[in-house]
Amino acid sequence: MFRITRDGTAAVVGGGYESNMPGFGGALEDAQIHAILEYIKPTSPDRERAYQEESSGKK
Repeated sequence: MFRITRDGTAAVVGGGYESNMPGFGGALEDAQIHAILEYIKPTSPDRERAYQEESSGKK
């Protein structure tokens, strides 16, 4: 989620993927992006939260 938020979906997915979501790395510091993601994490469904924790190696 961090890379998608910082760099934008198309930059992370690649292969000509089109997305309306821009990257926010030019407007927000990395620490700010991490803080936002930590704030919204509890609102994620359990399945999505588990996937993110597994893929990032964090709990």
